[in-house]
Amino acid sequence: MNNVKTTAKDIEQDVIKWYRDLHKIPELHDQLPMTTEYVRDALDKLGIRYNTYSNSGIRAVIDCGEGDKVIAFRADMDALPVIEETGLEYASTNKGCMHACGHDAHTAMLLGAAKILVSCKEKLQGKIVLLFQPAEETSGGAKIMIDEGCLKNPDVDMIINFHSGRLFPGVANGQVGWKKGSIMAAVDTFNVTVRGKGGHGAYPDECTDPIPVACQMIQALQNIVSREIKPTHGAVITVGQLNAGTLVNIIPDTATFGGTIRTLDPKDRELVCKRMEEVFKGISQATRTTADIYIGHSYPVSVNDSKAVDFFVKSAAKIVGEENLVEIQDASTGTEDISYYLQEVPGSFGTLGSLEAHSDGICYPHHNSKFRIAEDCLYLGSAIYAQCGIDFLT
Repeated sequence: MNNVKTTAKDIEQDVIKWYRDLHKIPELHDQLPMTTEYVRDALDKLGIRYNTYSNSGIRAVIDCGEGDKVIAFRADMDALPVIEETGLEYASTNKGCMHACGHDAHTAMLLGAAKILVSCKEKLQGKIVLLFQPAEETSGGAKIMIDEGCLKNPDVDMIINFHSGRLFPGVANGQVGWKKGSIMAAVDTFNVTVRGKGGHGAYPDECTDPIPVACQMIQALQNIVSREIKPTHGAVITVGQLNAGTLVNIIPDTATFGGTIRTLDPKDRELVCKRMEEVFKGISQATRTTADIYIGHSYPVSVNDSKAVDFFVKSAAKIVGEENLVEIQDASTGTEDISYYLQEVPGSFGTLGSLEAHSDGICYPHHNSKFRIAEDCLYLGSAIYAQCGIDFLT
């Protein structure tokens, strides 16, 4: 307990082995049989009790001394449908699947923290919950685990989580990035089918052309961002798909488009989705077309609790030093299902700089086929989690 960083350094090779083993067996979504078996086996060897969830999630609980306080840590486990091109000796053995976002590192770091915390649990008062979660990249595995009770019995008082790699600019390897308030955006998707009346391209007056209508709708979306959202808040509406027609001289019956919405404030999210639907319907009515409108809601805004961030920063400073704490200035318009946990209990989500350059000298970003984690930073992640557990329960 006196020097968590030294203890973490002593088990560094264990953490690296866990990371490499997991990197070899990436799996998608909530179908993680090899990954969950590996994690369960590691927990069994550490003597930590656990239970599982319908989506293959795992919750482990370290029972310390008498006490009511409960802190939780979370590691996501799923990978991405990416063909790995890292050239690493421990590259993926599952063709077409790769840990290209650092979830293997997250799982290994949390197992390392578990090993440290088990060794000193008699000196702590309360319980430590370890959440090993699937489907962060897809359907939000966090929500299913929450709905099935992962934050209850014992009831979690605070949750701490941080992301590996370089999720935010300006956070170098070995540094910890933190931010109060909104840190990751909410994400919603939309798809619209504009229905008109097709015909010959030479006689548009005999048709109701859906293509210019779809274009009007797309152009009008940007007015919502620039004229209805507070400039200091920011929002993103991106149309990533637009499809219409089969030949240059035929006006089609339909035109379809779709895209993504990112907002950093819950009220802005509600406003944007409401106004988009109104704009689509209004333009459709004015142009004698009909519109099938779908707006689907996904992950909410990730909002950090100020007191939880203060706690996290204080603990992390004991591991990396105050000089390596970096306040994140701008929230990301990327998204994370840590948001579901943060809606339920106070928590802090940040980042641990740990991005390794590829053999060509370039540091490739998350979700890239050449993305690499800096192994020499892994023990720091284990130490930070362990320090947070010790500080919370003493």
